[in-house]
Amino acid sequence: MTTFTIPITVPGAKSRGLSRRARLILSRLLVLVVLAGTWQLLYWSGALPEVAPDIGQIVTALAAVLLSAAFWVAVGQTLFGAFSGWGIAAVVGVVLGVAIGTNGFLSRSVGVVVEFGRSFPMLALMPVIVLVIGVNARMEILMVFLSCLWPILIQAIAGSRRQDQAVADTVAVFRISPLRRFWRVTVPGALPLISTGLRIAASISILVAVGVGVLSQTPGLGRQITMAQEASRWDVAFAYIIFAGLVGWALNSAIAAVESRALKWNRQEA
Repeated sequence: MTTFTIPITVPGAKSRGLSRRARLILSRLLVLVVLAGTWQLLYWSGALPEVAPDIGQIVTALAAVLLSAAFWVAVGQTLFGAFSGWGIAAVVGVVLGVAIGTNGFLSRSVGVVVEFGRSFPMLALMPVIVLVIGVNARMEILMVFLSCLWPILIQAIAGSRRQDQAVADTVAVFRISPLRRFWRVTVPGALPLISTGLRIAASISILVAVGVGVLSQTPGLGRQITMAQEASRWDVAFAYIIFAGLVGWALNSAIAAVESRALKWNRQEA
């Protein structure tokens, strides 16, 4: 007796993940196309200012800028200021945030200062900082540090206070020592919110570094934007602005990827 095996294929069984990813990429590209099309329609209708370039001019300028050595030097200068300020803020914010979040007396003592600092416009301090240390790279790093400190600090405080009641009961029942509780319970519980604060601060660091460059003319992308504006090269200025946004997006995506791998246990629980 001869038997035949008929392969049965479930439509989309293997390609479900790929198709979902493809749909996500297409939806994001569609959003970009809609935004670019809206800009172009506004340009053709005359609704935009006369100095505003169209999409073709921006793309051409972006391609030309990417081939310029001065552009990559400016990118390096901006990233150095942004990463330096962000790194210092990460260390200071995490250490202070965990200390404040795990100490009731300290939390009550500095609560007003923390709430005041998180709502204070840090760019308003720029004239004072320029007067004290001048217009240089240290000033840019200090401005980035002050702007990045608060989101990291707030998230570290909230994360170190977050503790499941069942975990708290288990710690009390087994009489776990404070030091062991800190490293095995408090720190792991705080890491997801600390990571969120680091991602928020990373995007802020790029924005502040570029903004400080525009206002103070320190070397970097901000200074290049101002120079393009003064030369009436608005297409080049827009190209620099778009690239600065792309750098912030890439940095945020990289930290999110690291977070997804390092805190896999938290993603699975969610």
